[in-house]
Amino acid sequence: MPLTPAHSGSSGATSSSGSGSGTGTGTSGTGTSGTGTSGTGTSGTGTSGTGTSGTGTSGTGTSGTGTSGTGPSSITGPSEFTFGGYTWETDSGSAPPVGNANGNVGKFDPMNVSVGSELVLSLTQTQSGSQILSSGSQVITKQKFSYGTFEFTSRVVNVLSGSVTTGFLYAPNSETEIDMEQVGNKPDAVDCTNWHGVSSFQDTQVYGFNQGNTHDFKIVWRSGFVDWYVDGQLVVHHTQAVPSASAPFLFSIWGTNKSSWGGTGTSGPTRYMYISNFKYAP
Repeated sequence: MPLTPAHSGSSGATSSSGSGSGTGTGTSGTGTSGTGTSGTGTSGTGTSGTGTSGTGTSGTGTSGTGTSGTGPSSITGPSEFTFGGYTWETDSGSAPPVGNANGNVGKFDPMNVSVGSELVLSLTQTQSGSQILSSGSQVITKQKFSYGTFEFTSRVVNVLSGSVTTGFLYAPNSETEIDMEQVGNKPDAVDCTNWHGVSSFQDTQVYGFNQGNTHDFKIVWRSGFVDWYVDGQLVVHHTQAVPSASAPFLFSIWGTNKSSWGGTGTSGPTRYMYISNFKYAP
């Protein structure tokens, strides 16, 4: 089912500090970015504030290897599948508009999704004249979730400029949006953002977590706060712009071509997001 977030990512609104420590500073705002699923994604600049940053340690794990698929038992391009005990659908719509700049044309293709012992999403960018054609992938749960704890384990293979890899909650017009994102031009960063509408958000970016390693990610969403954990360590605590509407959970990898968010495009190599589990507890 097509679903294109107005903005998955704060498109350059982040202020961060620290390197290799898993700590950072946050940004909040009340700007005026476009409404609806076709919004431009240039999240509100508004009055900058500071997010409450947590602490964490540099991520470790096993570096991802291989370049495709999940083995001979995997299924490629399913319209619907079961993973982590939930039913998911593949997306065939346009990628988030925030990535479609400077000639980048981003789309989601169900054939870039494979399901086996792991859920695998892929992205390939191809130069076509003055354009970069970004063929990515996105999956979405049929079930909507309210407050609770969301956990998944993932790694990125071929970390290259021009990509955004993410696990997130999203309701139309960002009535609820809670993102955990990794961008190709910052290979050790994790961006943690929550939105309550298209103009109210809080964003913190932390460093020290190599995307090529396997990491355990956790989002704890409550009525008064959102917490993000990486490898068991609390890294971000937000109390502003906390959403309340129920929303499905999504995984995606999509292309960019801008220095401020995701990085300039890299034509040729295919990038992969390997997801080995997904859990939810109210």
